[in-house]
Amino acid sequence: MTESRKCSECGAELPPDAPGDHCLQCLLKLGLTTEQEGGPSGTIKIVPTSPTPTQKPGDWIGAYKLLQQIGEGGCGVVYMAEQEKPVRRRVALKVIKLGMDTKSVIARFEAERQALALMDHPNIAKVLDAGATEAGRPYFVMELVRGIKITDYCDQNNLSTRERLDLFIQICRAIQHAHQKGIIHRDIKPSNILVTMNDGVPTPKVIDFGIAKATHGKLTDQTLFTAFEQFIGTPAYMSPEQAEMSALDIDTRSDIYSLGVLLYELLTGKTPFDAKELIEAGLDGIRRTIREKEPARPSTRLSTMLGADLTVVAKHRNAEPPRLIHLMRGDLDWIVMKALEKDRTRRYETANGLAADIQRHLSNEPVVACPPGNLYKFQKLVRRNKLVFIAASVVITALIIGLGVSLWMFVQEKKARQQAEAEKRIAETEAARSAEVAKFMQDMLKGVGPGVALGRDTTLLREILDQTVERLDKDLAGQPEVEADLCGTLGLVYYDLGDDTHDEAMQRKALELRRGVNTNDDPQVAWDLHNLGTTLWRQGKLAEAETVNREALAMRQRLYGDNNPDVAGSRAALALVFRRQGRYAEAEVMFRDAWAIQSKVIDKEHSYNAWTLVGLAITLGEEGRPAEAEPLFREVIGIWRKYLGREHPNIAIALEQLGLALQRQGKLAEAESSMREAVAIQRKTLNGKHHDLLRSLSHMAMVCEEEGKFSEAAGLYREAADAGNTDARIGLAGMFTKGEGVPKDAAEAAKWYGKATENGDAESLNDLAWVQATSKDADLRNGTNAVVLAEKAVDQTSRKDPSMLDTLAAAYAETGEFAKAATTENEAISLLPNEKDKEDYGTRLKLYESNSPYHENH
Repeated sequence: MTESRKCSECGAELPPDAPGDHCLQCLLKLGLTTEQEGGPSGTIKIVPTSPTPTQKPGDWIGAYKLLQQIGEGGCGVVYMAEQEKPVRRRVALKVIKLGMDTKSVIARFEAERQALALMDHPNIAKVLDAGATEAGRPYFVMELVRGIKITDYCDQNNLSTRERLDLFIQICRAIQHAHQKGIIHRDIKPSNILVTMNDGVPTPKVIDFGIAKATHGKLTDQTLFTAFEQFIGTPAYMSPEQAEMSALDIDTRSDIYSLGVLLYELLTGKTPFDAKELIEAGLDGIRRTIREKEPARPSTRLSTMLGADLTVVAKHRNAEPPRLIHLMRGDLDWIVMKALEKDRTRRYETANGLAADIQRHLSNEPVVACPPGNLYKFQKLVRRNKLVFIAASVVITALIIGLGVSLWMFVQEKKARQQAEAEKRIAETEAARSAEVAKFMQDMLKGVGPGVALGRDTTLLREILDQTVERLDKDLAGQPEVEADLCGTLGLVYYDLGDDTHDEAMQRKALELRRGVNTNDDPQVAWDLHNLGTTLWRQGKLAEAETVNREALAMRQRLYGDNNPDVAGSRAALALVFRRQGRYAEAEVMFRDAWAIQSKVIDKEHSYNAWTLVGLAITLGEEGRPAEAEPLFREVIGIWRKYLGREHPNIAIALEQLGLALQRQGKLAEAESSMREAVAIQRKTLNGKHHDLLRSLSHMAMVCEEEGKFSEAAGLYREAADAGNTDARIGLAGMFTKGEGVPKDAAEAAKWYGKATENGDAESLNDLAWVQATSKDADLRNGTNAVVLAEKAVDQTSRKDPSMLDTLAAAYAETGEFAKAATTENEAISLLPNEKDKEDYGTRLKLYESNSPYHENH
């Protein structure tokens, strides 16, 4: 018979398979120690040095063959092992190191095994078996989790913010399960949460309950006593009550804090407090930081990062930096900060509560979390400056004694404060409601563009927009950033409606509101500058557009450096202004610099960057280099067909511009084919009066006219002219003048020339003036009318546009006013930025100085 053994602590008889010389009850009453794992960011534990374990691959522990060591802590070693009977599978086996089987270590090891055995959840590693080695050292067998820590998985796969939140919700539910089983993990951090693939779906698994604590149930009578002044947990993820090490008991809300730290890191790539700095501060510094220092909100942390760091963080979250910062503001800021409250009574009560609030955010429902009030902030200030406030209290007390009416004043003050707090809560509720309304309106208005393109009636929409603008200041008072976001969206909708005036007003207001809040460089301010610059460019306000776009470019360079997609976008916007001003060399350099950056990240989300290549190609065409422009247009068409399908309006624009480049090279048949394809796409995707379709019809008519297909050209011109296209009206008037494709009819020609200028915009006036001043066809020329039209165009552009002045000079020459023509041409030349254009304009100047009109010499 085997001799019976007794517990060395209490004398109780031990079962035959009991490890060591202690009963389970005594093991569970022994104190926990802590260990240092993985350097400064790891869990702090105080342990004796242990010898190297004697087990090696190929050894057997019970029914398990050791394959390789896969982990090691201060007290235990984890092996990958293989079980052959009764089932064949690979498992993780954890065993105490040789020489580390002290009472406290065995107690800790047994507590971890007990904690894991209690739980049965798909997101928690399962305990499969337990026992003791021949030497009496305890071991237990767990599910083998093949995965990587959650932060590495998210970054390696560039998971979006929503995908990260979906994984985090699963972790919360696993921790909730542990809490329901009476277990507090106490060491939640990325390395203790591994992500493994299950049927192609990422599944997080919570592991390592090595310093877990029981709260009730089976382990209640076996509480482990933590040694005095021990520091249990990982500093960067440790709750204030863990760091305080006072008489305050640790409960499940300590895990809520750690979950908040993990969520902060998943969203921003950083922990609220830098782990290395914490360790370097020493124990007292760690405690003081965790207990007293308030962490920055996630959106603030992102917006204060260096440009290069922010770009990397945003890339790992599959978003542009401004968009990522915008996502953090509001709900996610509030949710994270509620989980990280120093006062645990203000945190989420349960892990399920935290998960539910995140789900509400994802479903666009109001969240429970909200910013802390002024009273709470004041209380925190008092706690951080106790001595100052104690001294102040003494002075106040002395004053109260000397004032007979102090009690009455105090009562009145208390009532006023309560009323103020009530009013503040009402204001916050109204503000939250307004923010929700604004968000809803932004989501709704984003769908307006396609509706306008397809020709839907916009009368009611205009009325709603105008009423919304009138109510902005009232309904969103005190919320400048929300109002600025909505103003920017309204401006884009006005643009879709063709209302440039209201578009500009909204973009200016958005910028003004944002600058009232953000006085320094800010990504959102830069974005508002970019939008305003684009609006001004569309309206032909080129001097102001250049100033605004240069400011946006400079701010983005300060924020992000030169090699950044947003900086490239500002370069492209400035290049558009240069091209419109005739500064082709500068425009070409800007476009090429922008495309060098943007072409590195072309995918479905960034396919819009190909507009930069379109701008470069158009610039080359306008410089008289259509052969260089042609392959660029073909490259754009290839990009958009890959990511947007074969019949997208963008592709039609590229095909139309390719047709112009081919026409300039004399490849008329290819030009006609390209333009026909563009028109076919636009007829399917746009309404019959869309300006892109009308422009393509006019250009296709021009090619057909040049090919001698006069009848078809006249039909295309008429369709576009009837819908309001200025170029088509001029073209149709010319055909009536010459009698090509339509009968020669001076009255009809005059009618269409008149319609070409009925909008009264500078470009339309200038186009018709140029035709009437320079055409080789005497029937098309009308110098007197050309002067009237050109003078109006020049007045509208404040004599700052050299192309308008060039047309006016040609008109003067056509009427025989050669002195005026020369003076005006010199004025135009003085505004030109490059020598090539000056040479071109100088050729015309010589004609006027020799009393020759332009039409005779070109």
